Amino acid sequence: MTFRDPTRITLTRRRFQRAADPAVAIAATTPDQPITRPRRIVLTGGPGSGKSTAASFLAREFTGELWVLPESATLMYRGGMPRGESPVGTQIAQRAIFDCQCALELAHGEQHPDRVQICDRGTVDGAAYWPHDDANFFRTMGTSHERELARYDAVIFMHTAAHLPAGYERDLEVRTEDRDLAIALDDRIFGLYASHPKLVTIESRGSFLDKLIAVRTAVAELLSIELATEFDTLPPRPSVPLSTLAGLGTLSADMLP
Repeated sequence: MTFRDPTRITLTRRRFQRAADPAVAIAATTPDQPITRPRRIVLTGGPGSGKSTAASFLAREFTGELWVLPESATLMYRGGMPRGESPVGTQIAQRAIFDCQCALELAHGEQHPDRVQICDRGTVDGAAYWPHDDANFFRTMGTSHERELARYDAVIFMHTAAHLPAGYERDLEVRTEDRDLAIALDDRIFGLYASHPKLVTIESRGSFLDKLIAVRTAVAELLSIELATEFDTLPPRPSVPLSTLAGLGTLSADMLP
């Protein structure tokens, strides 16, 4: 599929409908166990996986169904938290990120109790950046690996684009990892979530639009929603400033890109 900029995609028709057939639901149920909606879904993956873009996409696609939480690490670092350059500094930062994530989930759950939360990373992710082993991380946070996994009713894991020959872009403000470290962290975070009973894996793809659609389909299945959509692509942005075109009554062919 030809790559299409997800910021230039519009939906010409969208329809959400609750699944009438219980078999459509992703959760296994019994006659005595009704289908229940997830309360909280974590969207995670290695650096450069596209999860933050996917989270914004989901917020638009499932308006009224979901409430997307910001990434706590991004909030902390852009808010002035220094990146740890020593084991102690890393521990300070990761403890703050863990506490921020817990507070975000509680606060948004209190304010929007009818929405399903989509978390841009979860409390488990911090163990991948911790300078000691997993057990030390969860013990330091006063919790356990099992308890933190249980916070989330489902996990959608997006593998990093660093696995592709040319698909990883480094953002020195927030995403400081090079390609090799991005892949290592991708493997590390996946291992932390691998035992979750409801884990959905989204592989890296040549087309990011395909990846977004796969995430969207996974969320629809988790919410037991049937959807029918036709995608349309907006015209490309002009390569010249819009102010240059202002006031022109007609455009000749040689004036267009």
